[in-house]
Amino acid sequence: MPGRIDIAQIQKAALSGIPLGFRLTGLPHEAHGLLDRILETWLAELGQERLQEPLSYCLKELIVNAWKANAKRIYFEEKGLDIRAEADYELGMKDFRRDIAEQLPRYLERLRERGIGIAVSFHARSGQLAITVRNGVEMTAKEQARVFDRVARARAYSSFFEALAAPIDTTEGAGLGILMLLQFLKRVGCGEEAFSIDVQDGETVASIVLPMAKVHLDQLRVLTEALVRDVDALPHFPENVLELIRLTSDPKVSLAAIAGKISTDPALTADLLKLVNSAFYMLPGRVNNIPQAVKVVGMKGLRNLLYSYGSQKVLGERYDEMRELWGHSYRTAYYAYLLAKGLKKRDDILDDVYVAGILHDLGRIILSYLHPDMIERMQRFCASKGIPASVLEKFSFGLNHAEIGSLLARKWNFPDQLVEGIALHHDPLRASQPMKDIVYCVYLANAICDYERGLLVFDQLERPVLSDFGMKTEEQFKALVAKARKSFDDRKSRF
Repeated sequence: MPGRIDIAQIQKAALSGIPLGFRLTGLPHEAHGLLDRILETWLAELGQERLQEPLSYCLKELIVNAWKANAKRIYFEEKGLDIRAEADYELGMKDFRRDIAEQLPRYLERLRERGIGIAVSFHARSGQLAITVRNGVEMTAKEQARVFDRVARARAYSSFFEALAAPIDTTEGAGLGILMLLQFLKRVGCGEEAFSIDVQDGETVASIVLPMAKVHLDQLRVLTEALVRDVDALPHFPENVLELIRLTSDPKVSLAAIAGKISTDPALTADLLKLVNSAFYMLPGRVNNIPQAVKVVGMKGLRNLLYSYGSQKVLGERYDEMRELWGHSYRTAYYAYLLAKGLKKRDDILDDVYVAGILHDLGRIILSYLHPDMIERMQRFCASKGIPASVLEKFSFGLNHAEIGSLLARKWNFPDQLVEGIALHHDPLRASQPMKDIVYCVYLANAICDYERGLLVFDQLERPVLSDFGMKTEEQFKALVAKARKSFDDRKSRF
């Protein structure tokens, strides 16, 4: 496959109905990025940009399965096994997934040496969009039966959640992937009839053919409405916290009056003292009383603390996953504070970026609250497939977690800077000019956390944001990550 794409060639193929084909050898990481750009350009020319996310997943699933089928042939040859013999097949598949994972580079090289590749084609004609993947080898009856079994099972599932919970045989490693592929096709108005896999001229050919007259995303709107109802059914923001927020906005109210009001709530008292004695404020001595704490935090800082405290009080920490999410949120908040203070030199937004960092994953916390059993499965699946969790969230619920979080933030009448920080922490380039620095700090802080955890790579970062912080190379970014982590760990060890 070429290292760059010819935009004009793709546009011409899309408009004239000419098949657009590419050949892949092995499964190099960069091929996925190139195919995404080709698919994006092709769909844009056809006015079907909305299909980018589901078709990107489907295409990658077909390519990965085709590569595994090719590698399987070499694996069986090396083991001296006949892939078409029932007993040999069962014996070979016993350790296939483990061995392939451990020796991936060697099998990629063997495929290149043997000239075994994968052909991908895009074709738009007669009111249909077709994507075809050929892997150059003929699948066995056993392999075909397994695929047909997945398709038959998929008829019984009406949602991503049911598919994720399905008890399936994962010997081949493609069972859940095919089930989810069919769920994506359902979400765009098609079904199992849009997917086919067969043998043609000694090759296995997997195809997705979408009749444009049937394609729609109406079902996503239904899902969104259902989620909005779920969010509306969540408890209201605590009245005692709202009263304190109103008091902090009233210039006639004294610090002493506010301190007295706080003292009537033992949980809030404990949380406020915990915060002012934390690494965030880095005080030389310990604060032990509420009047002194209110003075240290200040009116604006106290208001922001109350938004965070109220959110946690409503949603609680009922599940281990939610406690982990709150922990990630506090690390993000600290990193956002460092970015605002150290690189942006914006002392005026320190309180805002800190609380926006704490609340940036409010939507994910809501999902864990509403659907605790499914979120962990969803995250494991996305990690195994290398796809953003936001894609599966969108096609499961109709919205991704950033949008869900902003829904609740608006319901609770959060200020604009918090709503925007929550809504755009994965999409910073859409930030309004007044909120740009806040959104950029929260985005990059969250990205640093994800980079530390191996959830994203440098090439996935928004270059305009990096440039805004004066970073051009991965070495510069790695230095920033190391500095932020050291600062967080040092402060944490002191308190």
